[in-house]
Amino acid sequence: MKNEDEKFDYEKTFKTKTGDTFLNIQSFLYITSKQITTFLYHTPVTPHQIILVSMLFGVISAFLIIQPDIVPVICGAVLLFYKNVLDKVDGSLARAKGLDSRRGRFYDSLSDFIVTLALFLAISYHLYEKYHNPLMFIFGFTAMISSMIQCSFFIFYQVSFIKISGKETVNRLIEKITVEDKTSPDKWTLFLQRLFQIIYGWQDLIFYKIDSFMKVLLQKRKSQFVIHNSKFEEIWYKNKLFLTFSSILSIGTHMVLIAVFSLFRSLELYFFVNLILMNLLLICCIAIKYITAKKHLAKNFAN
Repeated sequence: MKNEDEKFDYEKTFKTKTGDTFLNIQSFLYITSKQITTFLYHTPVTPHQIILVSMLFGVISAFLIIQPDIVPVICGAVLLFYKNVLDKVDGSLARAKGLDSRRGRFYDSLSDFIVTLALFLAISYHLYEKYHNPLMFIFGFTAMISSMIQCSFFIFYQVSFIKISGKETVNRLIEKITVEDKTSPDKWTLFLQRLFQIIYGWQDLIFYKIDSFMKVLLQKRKSQFVIHNSKFEEIWYKNKLFLTFSSILSIGTHMVLIAVFSLFRSLELYFFVNLILMNLLLICCIAIKYITAKKHLAKNFAN
């Protein structure tokens, strides 16, 4: 808990260590997040309350963006944009006040899922009404899973970067329930963790397997390089070019895209961007990660 007389230190809000970060494209979408965090730091408002408000913004926006009149659509788009901003604020505020916790980590992820589900149900229903085609619900479900996978991909490597940089985080790469979790008196957090596993656990496992496979491919070439395992891990997980590109895959990008396409009354085009363009970007990010790591090894550690 923070001391009431303590001055606000914005550097404490960063996920990574100062000076050891990468260009996160999402930062350009977090307009006014710093100002909001600074203001809330001097109030009794908690990160959990911000998560609740953020979730309400998202759910209400799902209803508004499919309305026939433009005024509620504009209101919905604004709410959705600031739902994204508050997603940044809750984590920043938690770190600034020293209130980051496992429970808050699960609240944040599960509230994002509730908003995501509400948005894609609303969009699917809207397009069904527009085209009278039940396939829109299948497209909607597929697009929802696609957005979740893309986001989980970036988070997996962002958490890897944070951990190898040496900064503490409440996130785990794989949310396995440990003996410590089971014996903890905090049964509510354990319940939230189990829900998280059902919704997101399979995605983390997929990317863990893909990551391990790519590392094995490079390890087979390791005989060509004079390099210690610790250095190999650093090269692999601190690939900042890759992290910058993959940051576009965050859920915030999807929120902004939905807001923009709703204003242009073209939510079906969002499905195209989600299912085709964003997944092509995902594939490109995987290729960038492997190729740039391979070139770095060849350039700096060849015999």
